[in-house]
Amino acid sequence: MNSQEHSKKIFQNYDMIFDRSYYPDFEIHQGTYIPKDSKPCICLSKEHYENCCKSKIEEAINLRKTNPEEACKKLIDQYNRKNKKLLSFRTEEKSISKKNISYCAAQNIFGDCDNHKIRHSHTLAKGNVLKHLKNKGGLIRFNDHIILNEDKINAKSFDEHFEIVKDNKASVTVSFCKKHDEELFAHIEKDGNETFKNSIIQNLEYSLKAITFEIYYKIMNIKYLSNLVKENKLVVTKSDGSFNNFFEDYYNNVEEIFKLYPIMIDLLTDLKNKGVNSQLVTEVFELPVNRINFSLSEVIEIEGTSCLVNAINCQKPFIIISYYPKEIGKVKFLKAIKSKFEEGSPINNSHNIFLLWPLTELLLINAINIYFNKDEFDKLPDEVKGWI
Repeated sequence: MNSQEHSKKIFQNYDMIFDRSYYPDFEIHQGTYIPKDSKPCICLSKEHYENCCKSKIEEAINLRKTNPEEACKKLIDQYNRKNKKLLSFRTEEKSISKKNISYCAAQNIFGDCDNHKIRHSHTLAKGNVLKHLKNKGGLIRFNDHIILNEDKINAKSFDEHFEIVKDNKASVTVSFCKKHDEELFAHIEKDGNETFKNSIIQNLEYSLKAITFEIYYKIMNIKYLSNLVKENKLVVTKSDGSFNNFFEDYYNNVEEIFKLYPIMIDLLTDLKNKGVNSQLVTEVFELPVNRINFSLSEVIEIEGTSCLVNAINCQKPFIIISYYPKEIGKVKFLKAIKSKFEEGSPINNSHNIFLLWPLTELLLINAINIYFNKDEFDKLPDEVKGWI
């Protein structure tokens, strides 16, 4: 098996994706992350770093120092492309549309996967959440392939930083086989026309949606970084030839996968046991309005705890935040917000929404897997779009 075949196999094999030994490891030297020589290379070939990309990276560092103009031009050529030519866009498109990253997350707990039918799974339930959000209009999301241009930001030209998305293309991963995708999310997909009931099964299913996206997104980031360094070794360097934060970002994505993986296993185990004796804690905020104009599903860290967050219209609007307390205990921030919210006036909805603002602000600032109703989003001033 050559290096290209090896790299491709990693991202289509559950046991390899969730085996830390297939990924590079790093050491910190004077605050800088550096790949370990005897560990897998950052390009995810089957070679060790010292026998693969290390020498080419050293050449790139030397080019930065001896011919900065040429190095700068090569980096501009790398990043200054049309959206669909950017490696980040191509990586996402191939990962999802071509199923270049595909596995069934339920393999180890449920088994009996239909591995020949790994399917496109919507981490925002297409049957209800996206339907209610769209509301006869369209969907829009932040385009995270855009290279932010400070001049354009100052000019308040934000429209190009958001993109219209069809609901059948929104919030998709390729992380369940057909059998388990239908089995594990039955209560929030097929029963989606009913109001959210805050049952343990629903909370587990929404939590699994959130962590499914987060893990898939981290894996896709690693694939992107590994492909990027294959294309251009200069991406790891600053203008003075020192290392930038490329290796640190790589390390953080790998570590996050293996921090979240045990939580995913806990959720799947609880679902297999029908929620019996589950330790999952869920805080539910039923919003005092008819609907909200955004939906999200992902993991957001609050007070050091990985919180599984969903914002939905189903049919009423809810914010659902779940977590396993383990040794950390209850998330005090959520408890405090919930207490104030429940003490709010039953007839003053504006005041109650205001009480939730610290939580809403936290979610809007940190969310990646977030979608907006296009018609309502278009009405926002540029200042608000830029803040989001």
